[in-house]
Amino acid sequence: MKLRRSNWRMLWCLLAAFCAPAASQQVAPNPASSELRHARLRGVASGRVFSDVNRNDARAALKVWFDVVAHQRGYILDSTVDILDSVAEIRERLRSHSVELLSLGFRDYLELESSNLIVPVLTDSRTTGGALYSYVLLVHPSGATSVAGLRGKNVLVSARGSGETGTAWLEVLLGKEKLARAAAFFSSVKPAAKPQACILPVFFGTVDACVVDEVNLNLAKEMNPQLGQLRILARSRPMIESVIAVPADPHPYQKELIDSMLSLHEDPRGRQLLMVFRTDRLVRIQPGDLDAARELWKEYDRLTGSPGRQPASPATENNLARHGEERR
Repeated sequence: MKLRRSNWRMLWCLLAAFCAPAASQQVAPNPASSELRHARLRGVASGRVFSDVNRNDARAALKVWFDVVAHQRGYILDSTVDILDSVAEIRERLRSHSVELLSLGFRDYLELESSNLIVPVLTDSRTTGGALYSYVLLVHPSGATSVAGLRGKNVLVSARGSGETGTAWLEVLLGKEKLARAAAFFSSVKPAAKPQACILPVFFGTVDACVVDEVNLNLAKEMNPQLGQLRILARSRPMIESVIAVPADPHPYQKELIDSMLSLHEDPRGRQLLMVFRTDRLVRIQPGDLDAARELWKEYDRLTGSPGRQPASPATENNLARHGEERR
């Protein structure tokens, strides 16, 4: 879940909205407030999730999010948020039972998957059709007619989260076509900060091709139907890129926490927060939802010679099934 700088003004408005009721209660205490339950929530996010934003701002955003969830269920919440770059640090937090909720990029999740320390529970969804979406390789209508025809061309890559998935898929695609690695095959491969900065140069012919996720491509076509002229040379399997997980050993209010996160889109403030995080709602991860992304990174590691990851253990799959109720 990646925040853009243009959304921080909205975030601080939300902060003010939540702080105002608290301030008013100091002047005129609410008798019902003594009935609120106290709870602790220690959150951890992997650094990949917030690779291009100010981390203090990201922590503030997550704390607001936690407070919204707690408010929905009648809790007074003592929350902390840590953003960690090392998977080893995250693993140690799990082993020491000092975390209740984790927000992970899929790459980091895979490194923890076989540990049996976490259960993948939620992911974000930007479409009514669900959480999984594809990446596409786009070219101009008069451009290359095959992936091989892009040899020596210029390519832009846009991706959500840390930006790694689009690049990894492009490398795997070239490998399946028995072509060279991206750096050797293309004249240049550059990241695009925003989807529009990836799509429009292809449309205007200043760049030969781009990789972008299909959700953002469809949104761009809704705003500018002429972009529908762009041709898709290749499409990835639908996949997810981020995982919200909980420790395998459940804490007392874990179910309430998950239920509240699932219903954020039903509340006006919750919808505003989801908008800040550039998503429409949170949904449960179902058995099979992780397969495409897991296979992509397995192929990428094989292609690049990176150390292989152990497959998910039966315990991991059983825990997922236990939490995998129907999406709401």
